[in-house]
Amino acid sequence: MDRPTKKIGLSLSGGGFRASLYHLGLVRFLRDAGILRNVTHITSVSGGSILAAHLALNWGRYNGSDSEFEAAANELLAFIGLDVRNRIVRRFPLGFGVRWGRRLLGLSNRRLTRTGLLEDHYEKHLFGDRSLFELPASPQLHILATNLSEGCLCSFHRDGLLMMRRRRPGHSIRVDQIRASLATVSMAVTASSAFPGFFPPVELTGADVGAADGEFDRQAFTDGGVFDNLGVRMFHYLEGVLAGEDFHLDGVLISDVGKPIAIRSQQQRTGGMVRTSMRASDILMDRVWQLETETFKDTPGFVFARVVDIVEPEEDPTALHPEIQRQLPGMRTDLDRFSPLEISCLVRQGYCVARKVCRARPDLFGSDLPSTPPWDPFPESHGAASPPSSITSRPPEGESGAMRTVTAEARSLQHSAIRRIWSTLLDYRDWSSYIYVPILVPLLTVMPYVMYRVYQRSHQVSQIVESLAQNTQDLEQMTQLMEGPVPPWTGETAGELVGNPRPDNAGFLILQDCRILDLRRWKPDEAADSQSYLYGYRRLKVLRRDEPGGPPLFRASVLALSPKTQVRFPPQRLTPTLHSQRAPAAVERGEKRVHWEVQADFRQVPRGESVDIIYEHLSPGLFVREGSGSATLAFDVDTETAELTRWLLLPEGREFRNYHLVRYEMTKPDSVEHVDVVTRYLADDFSILAFKLLALKPGYTYELTWYYR
Repeated sequence: MDRPTKKIGLSLSGGGFRASLYHLGLVRFLRDAGILRNVTHITSVSGGSILAAHLALNWGRYNGSDSEFEAAANELLAFIGLDVRNRIVRRFPLGFGVRWGRRLLGLSNRRLTRTGLLEDHYEKHLFGDRSLFELPASPQLHILATNLSEGCLCSFHRDGLLMMRRRRPGHSIRVDQIRASLATVSMAVTASSAFPGFFPPVELTGADVGAADGEFDRQAFTDGGVFDNLGVRMFHYLEGVLAGEDFHLDGVLISDVGKPIAIRSQQQRTGGMVRTSMRASDILMDRVWQLETETFKDTPGFVFARVVDIVEPEEDPTALHPEIQRQLPGMRTDLDRFSPLEISCLVRQGYCVARKVCRARPDLFGSDLPSTPPWDPFPESHGAASPPSSITSRPPEGESGAMRTVTAEARSLQHSAIRRIWSTLLDYRDWSSYIYVPILVPLLTVMPYVMYRVYQRSHQVSQIVESLAQNTQDLEQMTQLMEGPVPPWTGETAGELVGNPRPDNAGFLILQDCRILDLRRWKPDEAADSQSYLYGYRRLKVLRRDEPGGPPLFRASVLALSPKTQVRFPPQRLTPTLHSQRAPAAVERGEKRVHWEVQADFRQVPRGESVDIIYEHLSPGLFVREGSGSATLAFDVDTETAELTRWLLLPEGREFRNYHLVRYEMTKPDSVEHVDVVTRYLADDFSILAFKLLALKPGYTYELTWYYR
């Protein structure tokens, strides 16, 4: 074939098994055209990662003879035929009875979670126990996932993990390489394809990925489509990462299975845990897809092979009938079982669209491209009475039988857009289905209550994940609080605080001040009740400034005022100490109130370096002033603060109607001024009040007042 030798990049978008099958057809065309062997770099997301990992691990077979290609492809098709999602749904409840026992024995329950079961299916049925370092050097594969812990895009590849971290000054991107090559391919694909709403985030530790101590903390990953559902942005990052390796691509072929999100009619039901979560995930993925498409569609060298493109009979007489093609972008993006008709049509569409776009760019892909009919893994999948040609091109006038076949198949594919959730939960081909038969009646009676609780928690956690993923590190703390209020504990012993209770932190800058207050067990009318208390968590990212004469001791006031307050310090770099002093104003009024203060010695911290100071406290809520249908919380800003975040979990059964924030100078309490909140979180969950402020000057008292519904 007359084809120039070009270095091609391949980007495989997300979209569940719909994406995997469409990409398989595109890969088959590239192989038939002799282009696949010129692919040197592959990026993949979600469903695209399922095919990409199998393609890289079986590169020789996919580039080999017809029989070798089909043998490799049949492994992927057999995996798709397993009905993976519903197998996980059936197995997940069966693990509840053994989790506590495994935990008592010190065994991990990671493989009993939904994401753990997905990883187990990838390992047992598709990839085996293969580590990242076993991936080939060429093509270089990048399996993309979204890091929820740091809110950034990351890439699992042969040498470990690339993390695209955003620097604050100038918002530039810093790419960090982490040695994590002992992570398995199944782990990476699970992280890339754990779409929100059904699969919780994948949590990995340094021990899981073979990283050195201190190099890799516990990290949470979710579907790469949350950050970039096309996978195309990674090629820009690679230009910087591989600059020293003479990185150059003549073109990038983007296999795009995205489509504009469908508008729901008013008659369609939108409620329910799974439906709402799936719809929210669809909206998020659609928005990301739109942004990336608009960014790269006119970029030279980027060629899009979109599933929404229609290949007309005049362009390719072997293509599917146009009406069939119009139904394919609407197919579901689940990991459930696809029918032979669905598989065949997606594969053939990927093949023909790839041929169409490659013909349009002979400078990249050559001019001598195969014109044979597209490869069909199920040539007899279109009905016993219909010949294979029935869905290829538009039937001539008079061929009413062929036209009826096209209509029937188009309607069948139209139904493929409906997610099959409850109707396919039980399957006679899976042994686990029979376990549920004797417990079906009690299951149906308990399920409504369980589903409501799971929906409530899932709704809150999903919004907390979306809010906290915006470059904060407190996701794990909020997630743990969603499990229930913190039980009481005995705190540190406080030393005596001597001198001025007002901290002098002139030599410090607080980069982040995140405080979480849990009022769910607080009962204002039962302050003496031992079960009525308030939990507080605070993380301060403190920068020691390079200012001569600045004190090395950082001081932070605790909100609590009661002598019954308990304060403790989680493990951290510095070892804070607790101090207390009888509040001067309380002495004059004869009240038993105490000023609590946390101190940290920064003498061993170099100037210009920041350290996290974390403390927790349990206390009666004396510092919350209860009003008639409202409550007020005041806090002082003693140190210059770049970013301040507040999270309040309101008392059990209470929701706020609205709130406002004011401030005044500590020495001028009458100089009250309104404060505009920079970011408001959780706009539709009124049991949690949260906001963010930026660039706070010291010397002010802030008062937050919220009004209950």
